[in-house]
Amino acid sequence: MLIGRDSEINVLNEYKRRSGNQVMIMYGLKGVGKTTLTREFLKDVEDSLFFECKQLFEREQLYHWANIGERKIDLPKYPSFTDLFSAIDDYYVDSESKNILVFDEFQYLLKYSNEFTNALFDFLANSEKKYFVILISSSIEWVENSMVKKIGQRARGITGFFKVKELTFSDFRTYFNHFRYDECINGYAILGGIPKLWRYFDKEMGLKDNIIKNILDENAPLLTYGEDFVADELRETSVYNTILCSIAGGMKKLNDLFAHTEFSRAKISVYIKNLMELGFVCKAFSVDTEGRSNTKKGVYDICCNFVDFSYRFLYPYKEELQYKDSVTFFNEHIKPNLTEYTSRYFPLICKEYLDTQNSFSNLPIKYERIGSWIGKAGTIDFVCRDANNHILIALCNWEKPMMRFDDYEWLIYCAKQAKIKPDYVYLFSAGGFDEQLNFAVSSKKNIKLISLDEL
Repeated sequence: MLIGRDSEINVLNEYKRRSGNQVMIMYGLKGVGKTTLTREFLKDVEDSLFFECKQLFEREQLYHWANIGERKIDLPKYPSFTDLFSAIDDYYVDSESKNILVFDEFQYLLKYSNEFTNALFDFLANSEKKYFVILISSSIEWVENSMVKKIGQRARGITGFFKVKELTFSDFRTYFNHFRYDECINGYAILGGIPKLWRYFDKEMGLKDNIIKNILDENAPLLTYGEDFVADELRETSVYNTILCSIAGGMKKLNDLFAHTEFSRAKISVYIKNLMELGFVCKAFSVDTEGRSNTKKGVYDICCNFVDFSYRFLYPYKEELQYKDSVTFFNEHIKPNLTEYTSRYFPLICKEYLDTQNSFSNLPIKYERIGSWIGKAGTIDFVCRDANNHILIALCNWEKPMMRFDDYEWLIYCAKQAKIKPDYVYLFSAGGFDEQLNFAVSSKKNIKLISLDEL
């Protein structure tokens, strides 16, 4: 399945057209569609070589490439990386065309040494042929913060970084076009923009039936997916499971995790770093304002939707899931708490709306920066600034039956805590707005109310 990826295909084609050798680092969350995107791109390529990298020592990985499965190139039984690239150069005859090599999850090749990157860049420097090399990785934090240091001076040979982002809520609505609008919002909060997960849902069924059949049933394909997703990438899963359950349960600061788990702060920090490297956990940062002394600091959250859902609703109740039928479990655990769960993700859908309107210059300002202000007293969902320091702030309501005027007053109070003076206020509410708030719009021209049907 490939939807909403036209711009990504265009990027790959643009790199292919460039002169000289190109080495692209393509990275993104596991399951986001990096491999699918690359294979779709390769459909229009006359010939290419695709290497899947596994969590193996170098010798075993090279042995697999040489001896297991169908291979287009001839290699000795135990090749070196130099042997590999020499065979690749012999395989391609045409010195005019751009030859394409793909190494999927290449970070596994760098775990123990830099032999792969040394051999790769020596090969590119010495070959008379031209190559477009795509190095794919699911280790987001590693690529962004550690990879260059790992490979040292060789990093100069990298010609581009390309982050494949999750698909949008708009893409989700297009794919699940039979869902009601509220089902789309709840469904996106559960599955996120990971197309691999979307395939497990039946587009002809409603959201509730999909959750019961494809997540909660004893044979459901997604019942243990979130847990397995973590276990596939990490050792000492009991520690990681404890930390993820704690964060999903609301303990999002280091001191809270320390008090709850009784792990040392140093241990928690190391394990959270590993979770961040894989894109499972992120550290929330507040936009910088003069009210920085009133902000919360050191707040962690699970940033992969389905991992969040799994450790909120599934993993803590594993034993219960074994003896309760899926409908009963849904009614007892998920139905009463789904609105509160989705309220965390509803602002992301509102941000998509703001970004789209901003791109078409349909907002009162053309903002260059957008972020959240995470205050000790409360959160401003979005603070948007343009080049002239005009500010638009936004508050998003999914959980309350209706947004009230006192919610607006609370937002203005938070703005004072942040020491910002907003020029415009956008209020998003799934349940509509009270009479006083509607009246305020007529007297305060800088307030805009946005209901669910406008999104």
